This record gives sequence, C-alpha cells and structure tokens, in this order.
Amino acid sequence: MDVDEIIGGWSLVHCSVERAGKETRPLGDRPGGMLLYTRDGWMSALLTSDPAISGGATARTEVADEAGVSGGTAAYAGRWERMPDGSVRHHVIASHYGPWVGTTLERAVHSEPDELVLTATTDDGARQRLRWRRGRS
Repeated sequence: MDVDEIIGGWSLVHCSVERAGKETRPLGDRPGGMLLYTRDGWMSALLTSDPAISGGATARTEVADEAGVSGGTAAYAGRWERMPDGSVRHHVIASHYGPWVGTTLERAVHSEPDELVLTATTDDGARQRLRWRRGRS
C-alpha cells in the first residue's frame, strides 16, 4: 500500500481483540469511529462503542477492560509515519488516556480497495484488529 492510499478519512466498521485463541468485540457489533490521515503527517483517531452496549456500567467496564478505552470511547491525535515494512506509527500528542501521550503506537497495515485493517499486538500477547472503510464525500 502506497502512503497516499491511507490519506483521508476512514469509518470504523469492526473492532476485535484476540487473546489465547478467543476473539471478543469490546466495542460491540456496531462500533463507531473515525480515523483521519493528512498528507502533511497529522492523524486523529476516535473509537466509540456500539450504542446498544454503551448504556450500562457493566458494559462500559467490559469495554474499558478489553479495548483499553474509557467509557466506551478512545481518542488520540498526533503525527504519523509509514515504516519501510508498510506498518504505520502514530506518535501520540493528545489523548483521552494520559499514559498514551508521548508514546508511539505501531500498527501493521493491510489494505484492500477502500478498506484499511490496522493490527497491533499488546505486551500481553493480545492482538487488536481494527477494520476501517474509506469515507465518501
């Protein structure tokens, strides 16, 4: 995938976490969110839970535990760069989650026409997968 192919706006269509062979959908079956990449190296990400699960305290706790998000929402912004292996690095400048500020989040990238899949492996071996669909004007 060419760098230019990820520039633009993307809508979140799937979020899953695989841990020890078991897949969960911490943001529900209909997550929401936007991912923006600009040509001059800025990025912003917002992920929200399925409205059907975001109403109760138990659901919000499960979402926070599984996806590392607070109250069913994660948001961060900063600079981005593509690496020679095709992965993308998000250099976090601002975030809803203080410990992310000043860190770099690396994601493997897989693409198909109008689809972007970002995958991260956590320190505990879990694999987080986010599937995005290109936004239309």
